[in-house]
Amino acid sequence: MPLMARFKISLILLGLAALSRSIFIPPTLTGPLPIGVVSYELNNTSIDPVRDLMVSIYYPASEEKCKNYTLAPNFSPVFATWTDGWLGVPNGSDATMIQRAYDSPPIDNSQYPILFFSPGYGNSRLFYNGAAQDIASNGYIVVSMDHPNDTDFTVYPDGRTASYAENDTQPLEAYTPFMLKRASDIIFILDHLEENAHKAIPGLEEPFDTSKVGVLGHSLGGATASQVMANDTRFIAGINMDGSVPPPAETYNLTSPFLMLASQGHGIYEGDPSWTTFWESLAGWKHALRVNQTVHHHYSDTLFLQLELRPDGFPANDGLLNGTYMFELESAYVVDFFDLWFKGGKGELFEGPSAKWPEVIFDG
Repeated sequence: MPLMARFKISLILLGLAALSRSIFIPPTLTGPLPIGVVSYELNNTSIDPVRDLMVSIYYPASEEKCKNYTLAPNFSPVFATWTDGWLGVPNGSDATMIQRAYDSPPIDNSQYPILFFSPGYGNSRLFYNGAAQDIASNGYIVVSMDHPNDTDFTVYPDGRTASYAENDTQPLEAYTPFMLKRASDIIFILDHLEENAHKAIPGLEEPFDTSKVGVLGHSLGGATASQVMANDTRFIAGINMDGSVPPPAETYNLTSPFLMLASQGHGIYEGDPSWTTFWESLAGWKHALRVNQTVHHHYSDTLFLQLELRPDGFPANDGLLNGTYMFELESAYVVDFFDLWFKGGKGELFEGPSAKWPEVIFDG
């Protein structure tokens, strides 16, 4: 066999060996569409001082063209090393995580609905990659971002990093300035995509339809969703995943559709006055669902990462839903909600309790 042929075969075998040691996040996609991802730096110049954002965009891509692209790593090497320490897993663990999204293939078309996903306070957008991919595979463009000055650790394309020491002991009103700046970030990114999406996403030939956009988020990102909707009428439907709502967003009297998804012990009438006030102020279509056997971070990827990467399998199998199941449950309700308002769906999951998802309780 010629030397070059043996060399190519060796490279293929090495690639297959590396892939066999990888862990996919999410384990499977619930939607039928292959997806791509691009990430880039963007300066929010609409606010002073300028905010240096990191943005990731997940989008449906052509299955045929995806064959010529590789799957994207879940984390950059620097971020993977930092995450090993943060999660308390063996060194090198997070570097084994591979996304189901391909790295920068051409987009399928420009007319999929756009959803903006804001992470929890202190959390990187990268800890929501699994959920973002799964939603995108159901026919959505999902935009996630790191919010400067409240994200624990951010890595930029040129290698520089930014750190933030979060403080979870502050009174609720202390988070209002963060929420307002986050809303500015999201609206700025939407404005940017109206003009410049073709520069960021390969194969984009027509402008995005930005007349009707959705927004969702976890924790402070969920509160940010309501703030964004109050600030900009292009955002016509929103979801708060388990996030307390700082003033003044708790009393905005939104008339657009809004869904509240809670963890066990955090319902609209259970231990969080801001949720009760916000819920009672909503003036449009609304539902409040609580998912039993969950904790706050079930709405991020971190429980899946810990379960897959920690030698002790933390969290222990103590009755909590596992991360894989939560990906599927979360996507089912998120997609059904946005399908109802963007795609003419029936919203069947909001008609009452589901035999498929018995953990979901209707509070309102």
